[in-house]
Amino acid sequence: MKPRPWKTPQTGPSRAAAHPADNAMLPAADSLRLLIVDDHSVVSAGLEAMLSAAPGIGPIATAADGAEALRLCASELPDLVLLDLRMPVMDGHRTLEALRQRWPELRVVVISGSELGADVKLARRAGAAAFLSKSADPATVLQVIETVAAGGTYFPEAGESEAAAGCQLSPRELEVLRHLARGLTNDEIGRALGVSGQTVKGHLKHLFPKLSAATRTEAVSRAYELGLVM
Repeated sequence: MKPRPWKTPQTGPSRAAAHPADNAMLPAADSLRLLIVDDHSVVSAGLEAMLSAAPGIGPIATAADGAEALRLCASELPDLVLLDLRMPVMDGHRTLEALRQRWPELRVVVISGSELGADVKLARRAGAAAFLSKSADPATVLQVIETVAAGGTYFPEAGESEAAAGCQLSPRELEVLRHLARGLTNDEIGRALGVSGQTVKGHLKHLFPKLSAATRTEAVSRAYELGLVM
């Protein structure tokens, strides 16, 4: 099967209707370019249909195996890849390693029918930013993509409550958290993000409860535990 060309989503009311109730936009000034890599056309088409209806999602391409994915990435570098593990020609583990070697900044979400802890650990060790089960509901898939696009991670081995905590953070809160982990003050974070220190204080007030943290130190510690910052 040949890689499908980039497909630009349709605009209109139907796009917003398919997104979770919070209607949060994905964290990018431009639309997020996606590549779906899966040898099952039904799965690939289903993901494409769901994601093309979401705000903030831009062109979507599909490939049926890892070799095709590498060729497509070389010609049209996507922002984020959704990668299956069990595929012919070149499986997901080998593909992930090759993607990370050639494009280390590329964000990869492994989405698999396997929920084995070994697969999760291998994917994480190879540089994946997230691991999703194919049984995940659409809202979770969109939340994880939003989190990963903003620089966060998601791994079920952390436990459902911990993984959920990471996905509850907005893209802006993730940005604030990453700067907080660097030891910056509210004013310094504000300057980096182009907002006031008071606005940063407001973001911290909202993100602390989501991380079950009472202080800046606790928030940073929890962020490292959850893999939200590296």
